Amino acid sequence: PLTIAPKTILALYLVVSVIGESLWRFYRMNHELRVGVRVPALLVGSGAAVTELYEEVNGNNRFLIRFARHIDTKAVSDLAHAIKGAVSVGARIVILDTLDPLVVKEARALSGLRSSGILILDFASFYEEIFDRVPLAHLDGARLLETVPNGPTLYDFAKRLFDVSLAAISAAAALPFIAFASLVLFFQGGQPFIRSERIGKGGRTFRLVKLRSMLFNDHGDPELQKENRVTVWGRFLRKTRIDEFPQLWNVLAGDLSFIGPRPELPKIAEVYEREIPQYQMRHLITPGLSGWAQIHDYDAPRGPADVARTRRKLSFDLYYLKHRSFGLDLAIAAKTLRALLSFSGT
Repeated sequence: PLTIAPKTILALYLVVSVIGESLWRFYRMNHELRVGVRVPALLVGSGAAVTELYEEVNGNNRFLIRFARHIDTKAVSDLAHAIKGAVSVGARIVILDTLDPLVVKEARALSGLRSSGILILDFASFYEEIFDRVPLAHLDGARLLETVPNGPTLYDFAKRLFDVSLAAISAAAALPFIAFASLVLFFQGGQPFIRSERIGKGGRTFRLVKLRSMLFNDHGDPELQKENRVTVWGRFLRKTRIDEFPQLWNVLAGDLSFIGPRPELPKIAEVYEREIPQYQMRHLITPGLSGWAQIHDYDAPRGPADVARTRRKLSFDLYYLKHRSFGLDLAIAAKTLRALLSFSGT
């Protein structure tokens, strides 16, 4: 009812909202954590990921819930009765593994919990919120495929436009560094650039361009890797990331994006595709120079195939596939820039 200009309303709203958010975050939330108020919850499911979630929540004071009980679906005969018994003694949140066959079988018997005020959450979604990665053993492949559109979207168009624009500007700025580094490599003997095959979108192969940081290009061959090593100059190029500057041409060509799962060698990818059923899903989108796994998983595998560590890395890659957005891309870009400036990360 007052004659206040819209820009003034915006300014007032920003001031009030910042103060309100700050009071909530720095007082109310901290107060709840400090006094130890925890909502009792029930975890229903089986497997290593379920146990991991149980231990993380109950062993960390930053969460406002506590698992009062964990019902292992492989060790209970009457699931509905066990859940109702836990609810009757105080559990207010029930986290269910909705892909578990026993949970699916008892779904009708459990439908009444929601109407009685019990909050029911999906295990896989809750796991993703806690760990920022997907639980591979509890992954719904069909639901994940639904997140990938059949054709180009506005997000894809805008991302490609951003990639081309930034790559063109960055390539112009990086050209003097590439020229100087390649000149040094030339006088040290051997080709300055190496072009190695990688798996791109749709499983097709492309040649990734990098400055040579080792004695020669071993193409990922385990036997040749035994004779190869990083040179002194190559170590500097890797530390400063100058060896990766030529990949800007791959971005311009459309083989790479700035943000996406890192592309893998074909021979190593074949091993992962045999050993990890979900591995091929990472080929649904364009690979990138940096990704969600790179800023989180500092134990990423290097050299020969490492199935165990790649499973963990894949859980981050598929999280990005499921939740990719402008906001997530911006977060990855900011954390990548911080890692580059601090000479850390993978």
